[in-house]
Amino acid sequence: MYRCGKTHGMSSVTLKRHRRPYRWLLQLAPPHAWTTARYELAMTWLRLTRPRVDRRFVGASGLLVNIGCGRNGKAGWVNVDSIAAPGVTCVYDCRKHLPLATGSAKAVFTEHLLEHLEYEDEVPAFLAECHRILEPGGVLRIVVPDGSKYLAAYCANDWDALRSVSPLVTDRDQTVVTMMEIVNEHFRQAGQHRFSYDYETLERLLGKMGFEAVAQSRFGESRLPGLAIDSSTRETESLYVEACAARTPPP
Repeated sequence: MYRCGKTHGMSSVTLKRHRRPYRWLLQLAPPHAWTTARYELAMTWLRLTRPRVDRRFVGASGLLVNIGCGRNGKAGWVNVDSIAAPGVTCVYDCRKHLPLATGSAKAVFTEHLLEHLEYEDEVPAFLAECHRILEPGGVLRIVVPDGSKYLAAYCANDWDALRSVSPLVTDRDQTVVTMMEIVNEHFRQAGQHRFSYDYETLERLLGKMGFEAVAQSRFGESRLPGLAIDSSTRETESLYVEACAARTPPP
């Protein structure tokens, strides 16, 4: 599930708030199971009803693609998300396939999406598709929560360090009380986060998927002008990594 941590359909919170009318559902399965089931049914419908290549971009080249954009779609970009919202120009489930032609993109940007994908199967499929749609030498920019920042602050028992990383600390008296609750929110986000990354892990993964020139970047800085459309609200907790599609596509 993705789009800035949101899920499709009735949330587990909604089910809990209206527990009485949905009591019979909760006897069959817990709220999170219904949330997942509704989302997956919606994604199945998307896959069955959307073309493999969006007709608007057939024959296109030099595209700028923003995947998992949520409400942060950018003018001049192909803004892709699994849920329709203002700014989304292409509604699609991108976990296994991207609706663009091979070599049609100059750059791909994805912010706080990868951690929502299953590491063993969805992540390799997603990165392979990013590589496929990029032109040779095209740039992929990935922004994810930096797990090493959270763990370093926790191991140091340093609230100031954690405060400098996580926006959750400002809500400490209302929603979280302990450091471990904040760490769990980072790693799990109510079951929506599937994997936590540091640079070493992401570098190894991108190299394995055939990307070249993998390097850690910084907020607002990119090897390709205009690619760093990073959200400022994510800066303190994020890891920024860029890589280039191989000049010779992997087999």
